[in-house]
Amino acid sequence: ISGYRVETRRVERSGIAAVKFDVVVEGDDHAHEHGHAGEGGHAHAHRPYAEIRRMLAEAPLAPGARERAERIFARLAEAEGRVHGVPADAVTFHEVGAIDSIVDVVGAAVALDWLGVEQVASAPLPLGRGFVPSRHGPLPLPPPAVVELCRGLEVVAAPADAELVTPTGAAIVAALAGPGGVGPMPAMTVEAVGYGAGTREFPGFPNLLRIVVGEAAAPGADRFGRERAIVVETNLDDMNPQLFEPLAARLAEAGALDVTLAPVQMKKGRPGVTVQAICRPGDADRVAAALFAESTAIGVRTYEVFRATLRRTMRQVTTPYGEVPVKVSGDRVVRNAQPEYETCRARAAAHGVAVKTVHAAALAAALAAWPPGSPFPEGP
Repeated sequence: ISGYRVETRRVERSGIAAVKFDVVVEGDDHAHEHGHAGEGGHAHAHRPYAEIRRMLAEAPLAPGARERAERIFARLAEAEGRVHGVPADAVTFHEVGAIDSIVDVVGAAVALDWLGVEQVASAPLPLGRGFVPSRHGPLPLPPPAVVELCRGLEVVAAPADAELVTPTGAAIVAALAGPGGVGPMPAMTVEAVGYGAGTREFPGFPNLLRIVVGEAAAPGADRFGRERAIVVETNLDDMNPQLFEPLAARLAEAGALDVTLAPVQMKKGRPGVTVQAICRPGDADRVAAALFAESTAIGVRTYEVFRATLRRTMRQVTTPYGEVPVKVSGDRVVRNAQPEYETCRARAAAHGVAVKTVHAAALAAALAAWPPGSPFPEGP
């Protein structure tokens, strides 16, 4: 897109130095300042969701930035579709289809990709009160699209008669942090802090957005270094057992870190299976969608857990039957080593020996190279 420029300047809010970022649309130099950029008759203020998807597909973006931007706009389309009672593919963006909003969304995606951010978390969203004008007439605050985007997210009431969370901002949090990523600050080593300033100034609080970038605490280091995870699970008593294999594969593709099946006794004495998938907070929605798509589930449970894991690295060992990859795990020192089963099976079939023979040879080679208690191997 064209017809805009980006400006930044240093400002102060409650004695805190911050950056004011503006997307100035040509011919409307004050539009973004008042939150209405693109509404003054610009040719591209109305954009169907399909056009946004095409623009993102054709834009010269890094893959990570494109994927994030696509996720954000997808969440926006879903929310707008629910508000207006139409399918997401039939949504036409108005304010969000304007140039400045597109730059805001794609700019956020590009920034996170450039910073190398792997996981996004957010404080609870502060929702204001009152009314705000729109193309459809006065809208209550928080706007209906924001309320839809906040499904599953933790929110708090803000002491202001103003729009503090826009649909664009809510979509960024909903798409990139997800339900499990909104709440207390996660355990991390803080590396950088930045402040972005809003346009308006309020008497009771500084209108600032604070971004903290850090390295996640080492998993398993102590009880404060555990990472948050979401469990998505359901009970099934009417599913063909042959379908559990493709279900587990689909859940893994959606982001499940671990998938387990456990037998349970269900109503009327029927035997059933509990399907449990553990995933990172940002993947919970996709894992739940995969569970609905590939199983007979009509409902799922989600709850937060804390997950401690050891570091892992793949190494190759030489055996009489060929090279075998071994997963070495530990923290500061080696704790375990486990040969890859599928390779052991292939090597056993090729040499006409038992799988356990190849496994034992690979394990002995691994323990000789990286005995338990030895320094954890660094590098690839």
